[in-house]
Amino acid sequence: MPTRKVMRANSQFLLDDLNLPGDLRKDLDAKKGLSGVLELIPERERLDLEAEQYNALSDPIRLQIMYSLKVLDMCPCVIKKITDLSDSKLSYHLSILEKAGMISSRQNRNWRIYSLTAVGRGFLMKRE
Repeated sequence: MPTRKVMRANSQFLLDDLNLPGDLRKDLDAKKGLSGVLELIPERERLDLEAEQYNALSDPIRLQIMYSLKVLDMCPCVIKKITDLSDSKLSYHLSILEKAGMISSRQNRNWRIYSLTAVGRGFLMKRE
């Protein structure tokens, strides 16, 4: 796959190769061509992170965990009662949410306490 730099350098050439309708060509020119459009699209790394975050929220159990943690920080034993999951399945779902940056955990003596991160709160707020 060509890099964004190569695509920008060749953007005029790429557009010249296409027989675009006049109005589309005019709209592209108004955005400074393909390179201008590429400037407005997030980099691949950012898109990968977003995809991971949306994937983390694509499961109803994980959404249930997120909304539970919106109410208050919780230990796994309480989350387990809410979700009715086995320990291993709960651990799996918590791991996905944590890896995506949606939740974090802290140690409180012998207890691990989970809470929403700012990113997790932001995703829930977008849906209300």
